[in-house]
Amino acid sequence: MASKRQDAWKLGPGWNDTFLWYAKAIIELKKRDITDRNSWLYLAAMHQFDRDLWIQLGIIDRNTALPAAADTKNTWNQCQHSSFYFLPWHRGYLARFEEIIAATIVALGGPAGWKLPYWNYLNATDPNARKIPEAFLLRFLPDNKTRNPLEDVPRFGQKVLAAEPRLRIPDIDLSAMREPDFSGSVSFGGSKTLFSNPDIGVRGQLENVPHGSVHVLVGGTPPANSDVGFLSRFETAGLDPLFWLHHCNIDRLWAAWMSKPGVRMEAGRQWLDGPSDRAFALPKANGSGLEKFTARDTLAGGKLHPDYDDLHAGTGVPIPPASVGAVVAALGPVAMAEPKVIGANSEKMTIGDNPIETVVKIAPQEGANMAAAMGARAPAAAGGRIFLKLENIRGASAAGGLQAYVNPPAGAGDDLPENRVAGSAALFGLASASKVDGQHGGNGITLIFDISDLAQRLVAAGDFNPARLRIKIVAAHAGGNADPITIDRVSVLRD
Repeated sequence: MASKRQDAWKLGPGWNDTFLWYAKAIIELKKRDITDRNSWLYLAAMHQFDRDLWIQLGIIDRNTALPAAADTKNTWNQCQHSSFYFLPWHRGYLARFEEIIAATIVALGGPAGWKLPYWNYLNATDPNARKIPEAFLLRFLPDNKTRNPLEDVPRFGQKVLAAEPRLRIPDIDLSAMREPDFSGSVSFGGSKTLFSNPDIGVRGQLENVPHGSVHVLVGGTPPANSDVGFLSRFETAGLDPLFWLHHCNIDRLWAAWMSKPGVRMEAGRQWLDGPSDRAFALPKANGSGLEKFTARDTLAGGKLHPDYDDLHAGTGVPIPPASVGAVVAALGPVAMAEPKVIGANSEKMTIGDNPIETVVKIAPQEGANMAAAMGARAPAAAGGRIFLKLENIRGASAAGGLQAYVNPPAGAGDDLPENRVAGSAALFGLASASKVDGQHGGNGITLIFDISDLAQRLVAAGDFNPARLRIKIVAAHAGGNADPITIDRVSVLRD
């Protein structure tokens, strides 16, 4: 077995050894009771657990005995979203899962050293990159009689990743890799929070795209049907074996980002040694007990730090010249600069089957400053970047998509021009983040889009009133008019 995590498509087609042993290990983990800390169900519940939903979906029944509350309160429902803990928590989760699978393979008589592969879906040099790896689409194992656990999972979305216009989800890209700061309201890794489950802060750009997009594109979310794939929900995502390959690639993108010159990694003790309100916990690989971990443990030299065969293919990070040594991410200041609000709309928005429009009013001086900056050749240098913020997006649909436009032509209806798009996002985990009886009171999802280039184009086209911006939002989800999406506030921010 390889000593490093490798690209799934480089392992060979169909049933290569890595995927065959992965499938055999999963079959073994599924035999174990949910009270076993190394069982398939226990590990999935660490991400998110909803007893009623799992019963409804037939994952467990009402007679299934669950682990003691003293155990699950430490380990279940830990997934971090909309937080600067998103990446380190998932890194620790992946590391222990990989260790448990590897130990199970050895116990089954297989080779030692199994490593979790990554689905390198943004590798432009590989024509197969966007495709779900073949082993996840085969109905049976090589014996042609044993059901394949890699495929036997509800997926109602795409088998080859691409834009999904029906859900207003654009094609995945590497735009997040351009963000220089790890943490903050506008950042690579997410805003500063305490323990964040399901959502209490602002999603980092990597969590939006490609992370959230891939979840919903593969899981699916038919607007006229309540069925969604496991990958579309927080509560079921860990039950799809493809989840682990997807997150392995997200983790690799973080590793690649940290190798870029000029990026500023979080250095505050709140991140390194937190969260202070609830510690992260992992079951030991032999199931004997639990151990705590922090973000510090996931960095280079830490017990949960991974090793990848390649940080360049499909990451947008070029191979440095031979004369350049390894780059170590600079540890940024504890308090990174935050953009300020320069204007907001005045009403809550409710979006069903049809688009809805609102107006963001901007203070005169701020509007003049913004217009001047956007009219400059180098807007970032002249006045900082401009952002559109959608706060506390809530809805009952498991997932969906959303697209925001600035100053769309009057009477355009649904036929809106692409050159007015402010941003798009797959609303992965929407229902979970919106539950009012959840751990954090249903804060919903908050998104921030960089509209600097769009604002500059509007100025150049003479379609920019510095006092007010018209914002139009289109959403696609299962609820429609009967169960719409709401947005508490729409605002404009400037660095």
